Amino acid sequence: MSASTAPLSVRALWNRAWSLSPTLAAATVVMALGAVFTTLGLLLDSRQLVGEPVWLKPTKFYLSLTAYNATVLYFFSFLSERRRLVRLSGHILAAAGAIEMVAITLQAARGVRSHFNIATPFDAAIFSMMGIAITVLWVTMIVLALALLRARLADRPLAAALRTGFIAAVIGMGLGYFMTSPNPAQLEAMRAGQRVVEAGSHTFGVPDGGPGLPLVGWSTVAGDMRPAHFLGLHAMQVLPLLAALLARRRNRFEAQRLAAVRATGVAYVGVTLVLAMQALRGLPIVRWDAVGLWALALVLTASLATAAATLRHPPVTTAVA
Repeated sequence: MSASTAPLSVRALWNRAWSLSPTLAAATVVMALGAVFTTLGLLLDSRQLVGEPVWLKPTKFYLSLTAYNATVLYFFSFLSERRRLVRLSGHILAAAGAIEMVAITLQAARGVRSHFNIATPFDAAIFSMMGIAITVLWVTMIVLALALLRARLADRPLAAALRTGFIAAVIGMGLGYFMTSPNPAQLEAMRAGQRVVEAGSHTFGVPDGGPGLPLVGWSTVAGDMRPAHFLGLHAMQVLPLLAALLARRRNRFEAQRLAAVRATGVAYVGVTLVLAMQALRGLPIVRWDAVGLWALALVLTASLATAAATLRHPPVTTAVA
């Protein structure tokens, strides 16, 4: 988890992670073990829930949180001057992730939905607890993003990748709140005094559980916020990886690498927002109309303009004083 580019052994990586945040490092291992056990659940438990194996959601979330925690530990290595913030953030993120996964795992074991489930007071309390945990995690991410914006980083392309990636992840996580609001049908039922068992949904326009893409389950017939949510969250891995790959191309000047990272970052955030717009308009990821295509064209134009502006006004120096 070092800011340097030199390869490290697994033991050195672990020692570095532990020195940054023992709590988050331990939580990363727990999440990885959770992914292993829930994968066994996929193989041994044939129950289905909303058209998919009951243990599929916990497995995906354990894998996602394993990658998330490991990536945040990497980001922590660039905040060495903020030791107190790093330690406190590690505690908060580990606790929030643990609460989320205990809730998701418990509900999967019971054979009921974790998200949007308000069928009983217990289910509603579980869903509310998950919402509080994720909100605390999201606010902590915003604080860390501000800290990264103020951090003094010598490698400009990597700095751009880290900052844009983290900001995109904050946006991606924030998009999840659109899914927690009751949809029109649920609101109508609530106003009519009817018993409502769910509040919110992944899809817009049809109930959850309809036709979807293999494995991920993203709707192919209605708007679905999960593609934008997923894409935004994983910017914190994709963009730094791009910067690392570009750094291996030693024949490229820093201005070229910076232009590539900035342009990709603009495109990444733009596509995330366009996917969110498509979901809110009730259109699935596999169907695009003129508005969506024009939005993508605007994103492409902004990305190319960013690259051109960076190359036209390259950084004067390769280091930050």
